[in-house]
Amino acid sequence: MNQLNSFINKKIKEAELRRKLLHIMIGIVSLILIVYNIVTPFIIFIILAIGIFSSLLSLKFNIPVINFFLKNFERANDRKRLPGRGIIFAVAGSLLALQLFERNIALASIIILTFADPVSHLVGKLFGKTRSFLDERKNIEGNIAGFIVSSLFAMFFVAPALAISGALIAMLFESIIIEIQKIQLDDNLIIPLAAGTTMILIVRFFM
Repeated sequence: MNQLNSFINKKIKEAELRRKLLHIMIGIVSLILIVYNIVTPFIIFIILAIGIFSSLLSLKFNIPVINFFLKNFERANDRKRLPGRGIIFAVAGSLLALQLFERNIALASIIILTFADPVSHLVGKLFGKTRSFLDERKNIEGNIAGFIVSSLFAMFFVAPALAISGALIAMLFESIIIEIQKIQLDDNLIIPLAAGTTMILIVRFFM
């Protein structure tokens, strides 16, 4: 066990590991709440608005609970620009998916968001050896792992062909840096939209 912990610590920074595990846990809990209609799109919108306001406020003031999470889970660069950037874009991406796509496709998109990036990052850091030709910061092994895991979970909500297609395109977009007016779009916003759009197009034109 100690050897495993030592191996992981050598490959992944502790803060980054915490971030990715928190991402997965929040995604799973959010998905359960959405599936059982405990959380509605309107509530998600309110959460997003509160999150953005709290983020901007935390640039000027130390808010006890928020400050704890920012210190332990947030990248230093993001704390200076937009604290909580990752979770804010994840909430925004999930909300857009629920509003734009049929329910099962939206849920599949959210579960792809939950697992694709964290699994890709962790597996890439631990076992990756082949640099991605799309983004040298990432590894092919990580991308493959993110694709496999997220597509398997997406099959709980959509047909295998849709899950595989959505996860594949999501991982492709996850590997590409997309900018609008020199503003880099966050993966947490791109992944659910790319996955959902792919699945809805396949349903409309091929099924």
